[in-house]
Amino acid sequence: MKIIVHDYAGHPFQIDLSKQLAKNGYSVTHVYTTASGGPKAGFDSDLANLTIINVKSDEVAKQNFIKRRSQEKKYGKRLVQHLIEIKPDVVISANTPLDAQLELYKWCKKSNVPFIFWLQDIISVAAASILKKKLGILGSLIAKYYQGIEKKILKGSDYIITIADDFNEIVQNWGVSKERISAIPNWAPIEEIPVVKKSNDFSREKGIDQKFIVLYSGTMGMKHNPDIIYDAASILSNESNILFVVITQGQGREYLEQRLSNHPLLNLILLDFQPFSIFPKVLGSADCTLTLLEPEAGIFSVPSKVWSSYCAARASLLVVPENNLAARITKNINAGIVIPPNNPKKLADSILKLYSSQELLREMGNNARQYAEQNFYVEKIAKKFEEIITKLID
Repeated sequence: MKIIVHDYAGHPFQIDLSKQLAKNGYSVTHVYTTASGGPKAGFDSDLANLTIINVKSDEVAKQNFIKRRSQEKKYGKRLVQHLIEIKPDVVISANTPLDAQLELYKWCKKSNVPFIFWLQDIISVAAASILKKKLGILGSLIAKYYQGIEKKILKGSDYIITIADDFNEIVQNWGVSKERISAIPNWAPIEEIPVVKKSNDFSREKGIDQKFIVLYSGTMGMKHNPDIIYDAASILSNESNILFVVITQGQGREYLEQRLSNHPLLNLILLDFQPFSIFPKVLGSADCTLTLLEPEAGIFSVPSKVWSSYCAARASLLVVPENNLAARITKNINAGIVIPPNNPKKLADSILKLYSSQELLREMGNNARQYAEQNFYVEKIAKKFEEIITKLID
């Protein structure tokens, strides 16, 4: 059986799934693109029945809506050309812009190939209030247009895999029967993210191994608020042993660079994305990790970077809505602190709380790693995907 696993974003846990499906005897083609920006997984593999394709495309102009829409639609058409050559038996697609996802969906329907929508974000719901805030009435119209596309694809998909039960209700309200929906929570590739000591090659090279590190690593776009990092760092500027390390590129990085240019801070440094091969050492350099989501993202976006932090046995600082799945789990297992969005003083106080208690820091990190060890082994997760695939093919 030929399986396509398409992950536009190039995240680590999707390729983790593809590798496991290949180990289980399937012929798997894993497709992603560097055009999406952001940090990427490691894509090296010596598995004979796993093919990995990077669909070449221009890097997406995320701040130019018209150009971005054209690029993403063109990407979808290029993706379809690969599928025509591969002739898959089933397609799983995640993290894909809706214009590209629509091209893929239409091809699957036309070719009678089962299409599984691996729903990582309910894009139109998460984007509606953000676009309205940024673009006013035009933003509302754009969001409504994409909600129509998202509904169409979801209603026509052969199966939907959501990442949280919270997503299921809205999908059912859009006309999808519950028999075609399963929730499989996201994870991080635990075997590739071992617990690493704070003093390691990366931290020593960057000269940060003797500091208390608050680490942000990942994309910083419309669902994030870089101001809270700068403002919290400003509040803690007299704490000479606390250092904010922000690893990102693009819009959020440029914004922070501008703020630092106007008002420099010695306790906030910016670094480029690091290779996935040293990602465990990057996480290991941290005393605690930072995750951001705007209030508008609500329950409809579950940041996967939290699960990587769990694997690394690091306490999490989540500046996210309290009803977010990652926030609820983190609070329930005492793996970190949840902070309301847009409250830099609360973030600064939470950092000081962790800084002043190594015992609490260790306890939260241990709780996080224990959760990862109980939930993140891909052998069990892949079986759930296989059951769905078998149901569609038989």
